[in-house]
Amino acid sequence: MFELLQKKNPTYHIYRVTDPEFDQYAKVLTLSDTDAALAALKATPMPKQDNEYVASDKTLEQLALSTTIQNKLFGGLPIQVGYCNGHTSKMNCLEWHQTPELNWFTNDVVLFFGDVREMSNNQYQTSDTKAFLIPANTMILLYGTTLHYAPCQVTAQGYRCLVALIKGVNSMLNDDVNQVQSTLLATDKWLIAHAESHEANEGAVVGLLGTNYEVKI
Repeated sequence: MFELLQKKNPTYHIYRVTDPEFDQYAKVLTLSDTDAALAALKATPMPKQDNEYVASDKTLEQLALSTTIQNKLFGGLPIQVGYCNGHTSKMNCLEWHQTPELNWFTNDVVLFFGDVREMSNNQYQTSDTKAFLIPANTMILLYGTTLHYAPCQVTAQGYRCLVALIKGVNSMLNDDVNQVQSTLLATDKWLIAHAESHEANEGAVVGLLGTNYEVKI
C-alpha cells in the first residue's frame, strides 16, 4: 500500500510514523482494552461523500477507553470524545489548537502536518508540510504546535477516526471572547485555508499557499 500510494503521488514524499520526522508533530500511543471502543467506532455513521465531524458522541464517551484517555493522556481534565468520518483527499486547510489532540483510525489514512512555529503573518507554504501514512488501528497524539486537518483517504472505503480533545475545543465562541484574530473560528480552533477550499469560500482566512496537495488512489 505504501509503495503504491507513493507512486501515485510523486509530487511529494509520504513518510511513515516510524520515520524520525514524525516525532516533531505527534507520537504513537499504545493503550489496552480497545476492542469495545473499536467496535463502537466502526458503528459510527459514514457519510457517502465529504466528511462529518462530531465533537462529542455519548456512546464513545461512555467507553472505558475514554476514561483511560482522560486520566492517562489529559491528566484528568474533562475531555470530549467524538469522531471524524468520511471521504476526503485534499489538504484544503490547516488548523491548530493550544492543546493536544488524540486521533485513532479504523482505516489507513494520510495526514498532512506542519508546525505552527513556522507560520508567518498567518501564512504557511504547503511545500513546508509533511505527509504521513497512518496505518489502520494506530492511535496518535498530536502536539499543540502541530498544524493538521481532516485525514485523506487511501481507499474508496474512506475512514473513521476517533477524536479526543479537551472539553469545549471546536465549540462556538462565547460572546465575551474578543475575536481579534481572524483565524480564530471556534473555541481553541485557529485555521488557515487554501484558496481552492470550501472553507475559503465560506470566509476562512486564505493563508495556505502553494499546491493544494491531493492523495490519489
